[in-house]
Amino acid sequence: MANYQIETKSAFAVLGLETTLTGDYFKMGQQKTAFWDQVNTAHSLAALAGVNDFEFAVNEAINGVLHYYAGRQVDPATVATTGQRLIEFPAGNYLVITATADDQMALYNALEGLAFGQILPTLTDYAYVGGPNTAVKTTTTSTGVSGEMWVPLVEK
Repeated sequence: MANYQIETKSAFAVLGLETTLTGDYFKMGQQKTAFWDQVNTAHSLAALAGVNDFEFAVNEAINGVLHYYAGRQVDPATVATTGQRLIEFPAGNYLVITATADDQMALYNALEGLAFGQILPTLTDYAYVGGPNTAVKTTTTSTGVSGEMWVPLVEK
């Protein structure tokens, strides 16, 4: 079983660069990879002044449309400009999963798979009822990357 715990987190915000996802999950995975390739090639996150250097990948459904963001954690009073969105995460309980991988996309894919394919279906006292969720890359070493997935939960 994956390394995870339920944690209480304070409210936080991520300022994200946005893309819209379409198609099936395979196509969405390709779109996420292409988006991150573009963000990394253009060094787009360098323009976002965050409260830390962590890189956030946020999934959010708005009116049935799936949005995906690359971003940085920011002060909640930050104002988004064109092409950006301020994603607000509420205070409360979060499923927090830790993992390591060879590269950024492998980390994000592994964390999402663990969260939605393995852990959430087995929780008996908590449920994910929607809202944004995020994977965050916390460290990079010569052998790979480490990070966490944060999924907001409600008690059943």
